Amino acid sequence: MKEVMELLCPEGAKNLTDVARAMEQGAIAHGIDLKVDHDRILSDFGCLWMLVRYEIRLTRLPVGALTVHTFLRTPGAAFSLRDFTFFDEEGECGQAVQTWVVADEKERKIRPISAVPPLLEGPVHKPERTNRPRRFKLPTEMAPMGLWTVAPEEIDDNGHLNNVAYVRHAETLAPEGCTCLDVSFERECFVGETLTLKGAQTEEGYFVQICKESGEESFCARFLL
Repeated sequence: MKEVMELLCPEGAKNLTDVARAMEQGAIAHGIDLKVDHDRILSDFGCLWMLVRYEIRLTRLPVGALTVHTFLRTPGAAFSLRDFTFFDEEGECGQAVQTWVVADEKERKIRPISAVPPLLEGPVHKPERTNRPRRFKLPTEMAPMGLWTVAPEEIDDNGHLNNVAYVRHAETLAPEGCTCLDVSFERECFVGETLTLKGAQTEEGYFVQICKESGEESFCARFLL
């Protein structure tokens, strides 16, 4: 089992959506190597991986090919944190961290990390980083910016809207050239749902909120240049 999984993306990354996709590919590859991938924890423990928050901090948009290193921290009672380091043709160009939970596949309720014992046995990269994604406050006024109906190709193996699809739609509302991103996933969305995108810009960044037809928040993001 690899302590650090390395993934090469020869096509590079032109924006934060591309970086988010590379992170997803790295996490999947490492999960398979550690035998805690989607199929294994579903078949053996009846659980699903659920991504709840992450942050990306680039020092620049990658130049040329992108290399991703990803590794785990010591798991907590409820959360598993996954770190990333990004390299391009000029050297290190940023870091990221994700917060994951495991949820019961049928009830969609969060379960303790100990419900999947192999998660307690995987290699941990030292020294461990200490930062973690935090929930940020949205501006009071968020202006409606458009509607989006979830397409079948945007659904992932969990049967809900893929995390990268959220970022892709949100980034269309943000200024070009953003290098930092905070995201929070609040509620699942499913194929055929029509979602409302809202946006606002303040001194603290450009904010995007995605809401379900019920008005409940599904996702929010903060983009920074």
